[in-house]
Amino acid sequence: GGGRRGRGRGGRGRGRGGRGRNQPQMPRRTDCWFCLASPKTEEHLIVSVGVQSYVALAKGPLVPNHLLICPIEHVATSASSTKDLMEEMNLFETALQKYYESEGNDTLLWERTLPTKGVSHMHYQLLPVAPRFVADAERNLLGEAKRLGLEFKRMEKGATVKEVLGNMPFIRFKFGKDALSYIAEVDPQADMRPLFPLVRRAVANAIGQGHRANWKRCLTDRKDEARMVEAVKSKFAKFEPQFDDDDDD
Repeated sequence: GGGRRGRGRGGRGRGRGGRGRNQPQMPRRTDCWFCLASPKTEEHLIVSVGVQSYVALAKGPLVPNHLLICPIEHVATSASSTKDLMEEMNLFETALQKYYESEGNDTLLWERTLPTKGVSHMHYQLLPVAPRFVADAERNLLGEAKRLGLEFKRMEKGATVKEVLGNMPFIRFKFGKDALSYIAEVDPQADMRPLFPLVRRAVANAIGQGHRANWKRCLTDRKDEARMVEAVKSKFAKFEPQFDDDDDD
């Protein structure tokens, strides 16, 4: 079969992309917000579904097109992900960058793996940031990180989290489509409370939305979330990546 375009239909069917038959089956969980098969998944937040990953509106978004890229199956960290999954997530990342760029914005991407009492399911967060705010956001982030004892280092182009830090806790971020990532190793014994909101808080302050730094203060009702998702879908449609799967064979 030829390429398939991701579909954000909200239903549990994987759009036209389907789930590739050769995809390795990951452990299924019913207690994870991000596993697509989990009863906890809020399907009205889904924007587009690929073969191994999907795009969804962030819960309590900082801005109306604050989005997530998540594996469909349960993958705890990017260090334990497969090459195929990472390649597909990167396709979604590139497509979202083009979408944000079409509206005059740069892209901030971040991910983190930190010790938590809850379930850890890897995901990228992507946020459109007007170019005039990028320098302040990066300065805020690096300054706050230093105050908390974190040292961000640039990753070599093409390097993976696993190659750089193995299975250590970390925070990674990058601004712009061609930029290198910054990554910081996190001490597993550190106080995680200021680290979870670190990136969001830095960019929220830079864009004059400091009162929206806490996602829980940005929660809205299901109807409003669905409206935001439909708006994103209509604009993202022309940028959705094409996916190959094995369902036609």
